[in-house]
Amino acid sequence: MARRYGPDGQRLWNGKRPEEFTELDTLLFIAETETILNRKEHISMSNEKTEAPQEAAQDTTPALPLKMDVTVRPIEPKGNLLGFASVTFNDSFVVHDFKVLQSDKGLFVGMPSKPDKTSKTGYRDTALPITKEFRAELTGAVVTAYHAEVEKLQARAAAIASPEKSSIKERLAEGAELAAKDNADRPASTKGKAKNAER
Repeated sequence: MARRYGPDGQRLWNGKRPEEFTELDTLLFIAETETILNRKEHISMSNEKTEAPQEAAQDTTPALPLKMDVTVRPIEPKGNLLGFASVTFNDSFVVHDFKVLQSDKGLFVGMPSKPDKTSKTGYRDTALPITKEFRAELTGAVVTAYHAEVEKLQARAAAIASPEKSSIKERLAEGAELAAKDNADRPASTKGKAKNAER
């Protein structure tokens, strides 16, 4: 459990005071507290006083299934940047500005970041996956959504693409040819009458 104390001595959870909690923070705090209380209750009821404190601290509760809804916005490639993504977790928490990036090994997801003059790259990630498994799951979801969005854009472009229209100059030339052909096909008597009508 990530609890610390602020400069004023107030207890913090994941760097936040209770009044700064979002709804998700509150739910996570309650779940974590219940897990710890249940573990302590289980230990005291079974009288396993020989159990090491490290074993008691391990979380044995199964992880809740994580639902990720991904929205991707492809852009005109800029270097290795191909687009941006927003991910909504369990319909209750959204993170914006994931980057869809291209590398020699294929597509991968860059974490949201903000400028930081003290870092080597000039940026600092503002969201970090804790486990490799979660990172792989997140990358898979974003890359799949990116490919689906690109396919939609390609299908839309193919649907609206029409054969190139000829220029006005070409259409005028075609019209003149048709008129000349039409004139040539008319009988001679009609041609003379047309000339007399013009006078």
